[in-house]
Amino acid sequence: MVNLRFCSFILSGEFAAFRKPDVNNIYLTYNLVPYSSLLGIFGAMTNKAGYADQKGMYPEYYEYYYKSLYVGIKPVFTKRLGGFQKHFVKFCNLHGYGSNESGGNLIITEQILIAPRWRIFLFDENDKHQELINKLKDNQTIFTPYLGKNEFRAEIRDFKQIEGITEITDELKTKKAMKFDSVVLLKTSEQHPIKKNLSTGMNFDDLDLSSSYISDDGYSVFENYPYALGGDLHYKLCLSAFTNWEIDTDMLRNGSRIFKIRDTDEAGQINERVIQMFNGGLE
Repeated sequence: MVNLRFCSFILSGEFAAFRKPDVNNIYLTYNLVPYSSLLGIFGAMTNKAGYADQKGMYPEYYEYYYKSLYVGIKPVFTKRLGGFQKHFVKFCNLHGYGSNESGGNLIITEQILIAPRWRIFLFDENDKHQELINKLKDNQTIFTPYLGKNEFRAEIRDFKQIEGITEITDELKTKKAMKFDSVVLLKTSEQHPIKKNLSTGMNFDDLDLSSSYISDDGYSVFENYPYALGGDLHYKLCLSAFTNWEIDTDMLRNGSRIFKIRDTDEAGQINERVIQMFNGGLE
């Protein structure tokens, strides 16, 4: 067995659908893999059970991982920044509550992600999860992992051990605003999180905190992200941002951690990255 505490891998698939609970007549999807879904993939790899019959109990996989394993997420866009391609599909729900009183079938309209790809960073602070990390390294799994639906198989590849790691604490911060090479989870605030002189004629109000913005001088992708499960097993949400502009570090979600790492990027270049990492105990 290889002792790895800090590593990363590519999580991808042909399709994905992480349903938002906001709307019932059309199923919309998150752009990012929800934290609980990510832990579900880890549970499939290490034979951890899912939801129990008792209400209000976390699934075994979530209980096992959510406080001791830190994760960071970076979307990997191949053709354009701002988000993955999405399509709407329609299908008949032939099961359970899908049938209406007249015996007909419920027609579902569902949004799916096309060829999503993320680099997932892991930090095993207490060396508790070496079984998982070695399975990621060797691309082994007990049950088939999937991306939101069991017909959307998850692919895991390009495992990397990361060395040269520095945690950026309050004492080591040299400036209030920083660029991040990962999704950043933010506090609720009336102040805009991005710190930059924008293009002529623009102001912060043009950077909608519920959508994407792309220009010649930068990009920003915002989403209300499900960063944890509550005690009632419903999503806990917070604002997330993926941008190459600087973020005000005072607006980072409490309990998250910042790391500067040195590794090889998707183009084979050795770069320093600043990433935010979090676990399910984030507040």
